[in-house]
Amino acid sequence: MAFNWRLVWVTATSSLIGFISYSSQIWVFWPWYGREWSWEFLKVMIAFNLCVAMVWWNYRLCVVTEPGHVPHGWRPDANGEGIEVKRGNYAPRYCKMCDHFKPPRAHHCRQCKACVLKLDHHCPWIANCVGFHNHGHFIRFLLWVDIATSFHLILMAGKVYEFMREPWKEPTLTELLMMVFNFAACVPVWLCVGMFSIYHLWLVSSNTTTIERWEKDKVSTLVRRGKITAIRYPYNIGFMGNMRSVLGPRWYMWLWPQKMQGSGLSYAVNPEAGGESIAEWAGVVAQDRAYERRYPLSGGPGGPGLGGPSGTREASSVQALQARLRGHLSAAPGGEAGDIV
Repeated sequence: MAFNWRLVWVTATSSLIGFISYSSQIWVFWPWYGREWSWEFLKVMIAFNLCVAMVWWNYRLCVVTEPGHVPHGWRPDANGEGIEVKRGNYAPRYCKMCDHFKPPRAHHCRQCKACVLKLDHHCPWIANCVGFHNHGHFIRFLLWVDIATSFHLILMAGKVYEFMREPWKEPTLTELLMMVFNFAACVPVWLCVGMFSIYHLWLVSSNTTTIERWEKDKVSTLVRRGKITAIRYPYNIGFMGNMRSVLGPRWYMWLWPQKMQGSGLSYAVNPEAGGESIAEWAGVVAQDRAYERRYPLSGGPGGPGLGGPSGTREASSVQALQARLRGHLSAAPGGEAGDIV
């Protein structure tokens, strides 16, 4: 029987959240306010516990929400989800480990042993992948951790300031130890999650995943070395459009948990990135619906290297598409067929 690391990570993360959230209230804040249910104490604790509740809520959603997997039998379709192609053979992207086509922006996760829609990364702290359907929950979880830990540290700093101003109000040994432990636990979380939040908000603002950030770096290197001409990332649809695509259509609800809109199988593209997106993005190729309507794709896995039987109708369809893509990309201005990576 395999060891359940998922349970270990979730338990450890929950324990950390619980310790910072409740030990401070029981052994620091409650004595600080004289162990009395005053209105001043209730105002502060209600606000703090609302932040803690949002941390728990979004953390639970990160853990239990499936990031999104490729539907059984999915395949590129002229009226549907677009086409991304691989380097070299110009076939639609195909996962040999899962034995199916991969939709745009989908990648295989080795930990989960499955292809995940719009995979950002596999996060051990939530024991889950961050993908299309839980990306918004993950960003909100980070933001609420930032808010809650900032609130916590402000309250703890207030307690320290009061002690320095009125040293005759000496804290008990338990209070002193709990203050030290809370600072030791909260400050690293505040710093690390804060920096992580800034990085991921920066990615979201350009509609980029962590994997796509690496791909952008690779493309930039190829451009700098003169391997390919300068190209534009196709999924950047403007700051507000990018933020709405992850956090929801209404900006004033961005911190409130909500389901992602869409299927995760197709994505809006920036028309300024170019009409022939297949010829313009290395690694991640955007949909070109005009191109799809002109060259429709049908059929399932097949053809050389696709894991299907050669000579069938499906294989012939894929092979025909490969030939059209090879000819189209070879004729694209400023690039050879080998420019796609």
